[in-house]
Amino acid sequence: MRPKRLWRALAIYLFVIPAMIPMTLIVGVPLVQTIFFSFTNLHEKNFSLWTLGLAPAEGNTAGCDAGARARVEKGGPAARAGMTDDCCVVEINGETVRSSPALRRLLGKAQREFLNKKISAVDIAYQLAGDASPRHASMKFDRQPFDWSVNPDRNRSTWGMVGWRNYRDILVPGNEAGGTPTFYRILGITALWTFINVALHYIIGLGLALLLNRNVPGTRFYRVLLLLPWAVPVYVSAFSWRWLFNNQYGFINVILRKLSVSPVPWLSDSLWTFVAVTVTNVWLGIPFMMVSLLAGLQTIPGDLYEAAEIDGCTRWQMLRTITLPLLRPVSLTIILLGAIWTFNMFNVIWLVQGGGNMVEILATYAFRLFRDNQDYAGAAAYGTIILLLLLIFSMFYLRIIRRGEQTV
Repeated sequence: MRPKRLWRALAIYLFVIPAMIPMTLIVGVPLVQTIFFSFTNLHEKNFSLWTLGLAPAEGNTAGCDAGARARVEKGGPAARAGMTDDCCVVEINGETVRSSPALRRLLGKAQREFLNKKISAVDIAYQLAGDASPRHASMKFDRQPFDWSVNPDRNRSTWGMVGWRNYRDILVPGNEAGGTPTFYRILGITALWTFINVALHYIIGLGLALLLNRNVPGTRFYRVLLLLPWAVPVYVSAFSWRWLFNNQYGFINVILRKLSVSPVPWLSDSLWTFVAVTVTNVWLGIPFMMVSLLAGLQTIPGDLYEAAEIDGCTRWQMLRTITLPLLRPVSLTIILLGAIWTFNMFNVIWLVQGGGNMVEILATYAFRLFRDNQDYAGAAAYGTIILLLLLIFSMFYLRIIRRGEQTV
């Protein structure tokens, strides 16, 4: 018996460990990378993502009669085009290079024009040692491999470690403009957004679950109908609601005009935009709450309701003394999941507003830092703070659940 028991115990780990390793890598590696970036000053201006593998030579630049001496990186586009270290760059796209600062300026100009698709390639005239006439090369910028080396002594204008500076700018009053007030204002909006949405999800979902739990004709049809918002892709639903809330052509404002009521600035006023995105998210989130609570209701024995009815209890008393207490485990779990999802609900707010910023939560603001400001380190710091806030909330919430289970 002992070998069989040992084999059964080992068999569990033989299935669990192979699944845990890829899950840990998939989740852990991006998480560690995000936290690492939050302690750096990674920004578009601090890290050149595109390169020719060509830069002004440092130190002694003598011996270059025409142009400016350059340093060529191995394996880069310049090296593949035939240029070698300490060659003299004479022209870039027809503009004469007279000094190292001019070389740096023209390389930056060529990079901007290449990224903006104004030019398809960079034409460089250069001279090698012993050449009487310049050679010509045409090349394209390559995406530069990321430099993972950590050097605290780097200048702040270049990529490097900055410690807790990003977190101080976000959390501590008196630091960079737009840091602390922006964070706490958006945190308040995020908390309000989460509370209102989860409360409406639960209340409406519970009401629909109670109605569908009765054996009435057409219950299956109504269940399928109420599940449609959950089945439709989020972006389709968001675009549909965005059209309904359109200030000029939207169905809602058209009806209001026919009723001689002034149209509502749904997507051009911060308060009404908050209402619009809340209505959309509630419509999308109700099916999950309804299905989960309906499953919980169907596990409650019917004998309890029959006994309560014999005792003369009203429907409200049965709801308060039987339904809600027995639904407590299911309710607490789905409220926790709903709070986490809603706190990070990027899709609805971003798509309904069309990328606008009338309503901003922490997730959308972090993305805006990443996309619009190219502040990758700041966005990583916001992402880490969001993770910590949700972890703290989950820990306290689970502790409340355990205390409730002990008192029951």
